[in-house]
Amino acid sequence: MLENDNNKIEDIKRRLYDPNDTTPSHPKEGVLHPIVHNVPSSWHTDTKTEESSQNYNMKKPPMSPFKKFFIVAFVFFIGAAAYSTYTFIRGGSSISNDKIDITVLGSAFTKGGEELPLQIEINNRNNADLELADLVVEYPKGASDNAYDVVRLPRDIIGTIKKGSSITRNVKVTLFGDEKSIRNVKISLEYHPGNSNAIFTKEKDYPVTISTAPLSLVVDAPDTATSNQEISFKVTATLNTTLPDKSTMLQISYPNNFVFDSATPTPTLGNSLWNLSSLTQTNPVTINVKGRLIGQDKDEQVFHVYAGTTSITDQSVVNVVYNSLLKSIIITKPFLEAHILINNQDLPSYTARGGQTVNAQVTWVNNLPTRITDAQIIVNLSGNAFDKSTVNPLEGFYDSVNSQIVWDKNSVPDLASIEPGATGSVSFSFKSLSLIGLSNMIRDPQISLDVSIKGSQPSDGSTLNEVNNFDQKIIKILSDFQIAASAIFNSGSMPPKAETETKYTVTWTLANSANDVSQGQAVAVLPIYIKWIGPVTGTNENISYDDTTREVVWNIGDVRANTGGNLNREVSFILSITPSTSQVGSVPQLMKGITLTGQDTYADTLLKSTYPPITTQITNDPNYKNGDEVVTQ
Repeated sequence: MLENDNNKIEDIKRRLYDPNDTTPSHPKEGVLHPIVHNVPSSWHTDTKTEESSQNYNMKKPPMSPFKKFFIVAFVFFIGAAAYSTYTFIRGGSSISNDKIDITVLGSAFTKGGEELPLQIEINNRNNADLELADLVVEYPKGASDNAYDVVRLPRDIIGTIKKGSSITRNVKVTLFGDEKSIRNVKISLEYHPGNSNAIFTKEKDYPVTISTAPLSLVVDAPDTATSNQEISFKVTATLNTTLPDKSTMLQISYPNNFVFDSATPTPTLGNSLWNLSSLTQTNPVTINVKGRLIGQDKDEQVFHVYAGTTSITDQSVVNVVYNSLLKSIIITKPFLEAHILINNQDLPSYTARGGQTVNAQVTWVNNLPTRITDAQIIVNLSGNAFDKSTVNPLEGFYDSVNSQIVWDKNSVPDLASIEPGATGSVSFSFKSLSLIGLSNMIRDPQISLDVSIKGSQPSDGSTLNEVNNFDQKIIKILSDFQIAASAIFNSGSMPPKAETETKYTVTWTLANSANDVSQGQAVAVLPIYIKWIGPVTGTNENISYDDTTREVVWNIGDVRANTGGNLNREVSFILSITPSTSQVGSVPQLMKGITLTGQDTYADTLLKSTYPPITTQITNDPNYKNGDEVVTQ
């Protein structure tokens, strides 16, 4: 049977892929026979089937998101259609901003600082009322364009503007700005449509041109300047209308690299703010400022000038600007440049101790593309700490009457003719006064060096143009801040005896010459065989001892100038020694060297000095005799 079935399958496959197969029909594969089923003559109720069917009917399938969206869209469409129909029947009662007209009547020109009256008309062309309407007017507070620096007039509560009606309001504004500048007055109408809580706004800008600024500012200053050379510039304020406010101020904002020297008149506050209360239309105010610009070649430094009022909380800044301008100055190289070096250093400031020798050098260079002839260098020396008798001019000539050193082509041949780019130098030295033992105390001691260099620049024919340059250095003299120590016998064995206690009273005394000193402190370390007893009774100074580090610390704090002269500052304390037998025949130390530190408040420099160790050789004690310092058996 199995073999027969395989033959049939093979026969079918052959005929299936045979293109020449002509079999008209398929043979019958088998005979169908009837099958008898027993069918009941009536319906019977099946309890399980019925319950299952009921449960199936109760559980309805969930609604799909698409169907939900469709239903919502359909409802919205029906609602929109109904609303459109209702609006059409009512005749279009919706409110449109385009049907609200804001008209401003007034001059389009005004003088800065003067009141400008404006009439504002609001026309409601809508078929509905504008409810809870408010009028808001704002305009720039000063001459600046800061969007947040504005003046807002009190809110005008209008109420309801009926459909088809208009209202009129009168306001006054005060505008500031440069001549021909345009300032915008912003007018806003805030309202509610009928039966709505939403707030809508209709805005309109009204441009006004400033015909004349309330006051004019003019700066007269050079366009270029040489680094570290004195420059002067003049600021003139002229009143064109009436002074807007009696507290009107003029402020100059200097660049970071500007060193202020002086001003006429004296500033009202700091070095940059002047009161313009004396300014009238017939009496302009002129301010002259002198100073120095520090910078590199081609650096641009910008000065800002403002006129206006200051805030109540900060009187140092003009916050409402009536007018302003700026002036830029470009730093250029000097034609003939000279620099002073102190002890081979080119620094902005220098310090030296009293009585110290100062070595100085003047270097020069020709920055012109042409030759300079007959150059001359002059150094002026001055200051309350300058010792005129110690000047050594080397190649130059020292004019002691005028306290100046002069170099020219007679003393330095290279100065006869300086080619483009050529350089050179001259040297000199001097001493500062010793500040110790002076009969008259010197406060803020310093030495000033001013150098000028000039020469002639050949031009057309035999004409000579003079070129020059200046440089200045200041040397601040440090205060002589010193400490001295002494000891006297207190109790015990004298001379000290092995394994026997001897006590000494030690006193530290301060000396300070010319400048006040802050954060003063003295520190000394005790040897291991020395015992700290404590300060002498009645001592008010802040002195302490640390058992761990074995340091005696005097926290001195502030020390006034001339301490040790007219003023006295000292502290006393008691130390104890019990010498060992190993120290017999020696002179032991009571304490190691003292280190004194403090900050010179004038020179802004840390001061430091030391004092040698104190031993049992107490020569300051009136009862001391030779040999009392040696430990005995």
